[in-house]
Amino acid sequence: MDAVQQRDDQKSLSFRWREGQHLPELDGIRGFAILIVTLYRYSKEIDPEANEILAWVKRLSPIGERGVDLFFVLSGLLITGILLRTRSRPFYFRNFMARRALRIFPLYGLALLICLYLIPWLGGPASFRSARSEQLYLWTYTSNMRMSWLNDWCFGPLDHFWSLAVEEHFYLVWPVVVFWLAPKRLFAACLAWAILVLAARTFFAQNSSYGVAVDVHTFFRSDALCLGGMVAIAIHANLFPKQLRILASILIPTLFLLCLGVALTGKRYFAIPNTLVPVLFAATIYWMLETPQSGWLNKLTRWSPLRSFGKYSYGMYVIQLPLVTLVPAASVQGLLPDSFRSTVSFYLAYVAVLFGVTFALAWISYHGYEKHFLAIKKRYS
Repeated sequence: MDAVQQRDDQKSLSFRWREGQHLPELDGIRGFAILIVTLYRYSKEIDPEANEILAWVKRLSPIGERGVDLFFVLSGLLITGILLRTRSRPFYFRNFMARRALRIFPLYGLALLICLYLIPWLGGPASFRSARSEQLYLWTYTSNMRMSWLNDWCFGPLDHFWSLAVEEHFYLVWPVVVFWLAPKRLFAACLAWAILVLAARTFFAQNSSYGVAVDVHTFFRSDALCLGGMVAIAIHANLFPKQLRILASILIPTLFLLCLGVALTGKRYFAIPNTLVPVLFAATIYWMLETPQSGWLNKLTRWSPLRSFGKYSYGMYVIQLPLVTLVPAASVQGLLPDSFRSTVSFYLAYVAVLFGVTFALAWISYHGYEKHFLAIKKRYS
């Protein structure tokens, strides 16, 4: 009886996702991604020479940067799932583009206006004025192309918008690909593309002239999006379920240990981890969606705080780098007694306060601004 119930639970979870119903687990995964990215961003302010504990925190903090890979895998999964379910419906392209625009553009445009014009006008840091000189690339979602061409992180407090540019390029191309290819061919195309990107990125990463490009260029980061797409296709079309579950059960522990070891060494290894980490995330998400809801990982990702972070993750991501540029740890230390500066307590309080402010601003942005645009999405169902 237990085995029968387990199979029924398994089918229920996959079916609900295929039909487009909301899965709280995916909110929790998104929440985990923004949690580690935000902690990584603020932990960069830690002085590793102040304390041995802080030195270890600083050494481990780059793991949080991998949250961006998780965002890409999730985007590939969710967007591909939406497109597969709706490609036979009227106004397929129009509805998809309209809904994406209503989700992304309002906050992004407001953030650019504040960062490029309001903050410099109020006398904010010079780095905001420097970013304004490159604003054409920000408004046209080509900042990652500019950074790749110059081999430089040239947008200061808006450097992190490279990932939004990658996502936007994906939205422009992927609906056409999904529309024209049958699921099995689409799955094979995703796999072939991921292998191509891995080979090309490994080759170019050996040349320091492409150091920034392999991190931010759309081509070099598109494999994570394709891997997420493969998960969506496999579940939607029920492709190779037994084989993929066995493969996922092998990949998850193996890649977890390998990626953890790579992170602890602090080396780039010709950017190969830029593929290994998304494979780990894709395998884990596939395993979650194809196993009973009673699984411990499913329960963890349904935890309400993680889901809350996931709900406001877009705003939190947009806000975090401008905020830490406006309030760096060094400026706060100047206001405190010498005995409290550079202590573990100070940095813990600094990271906690900035995280709280980030969440609060994202909450205000969502409820006071973004959700009014999101309500219009119903017209493009």
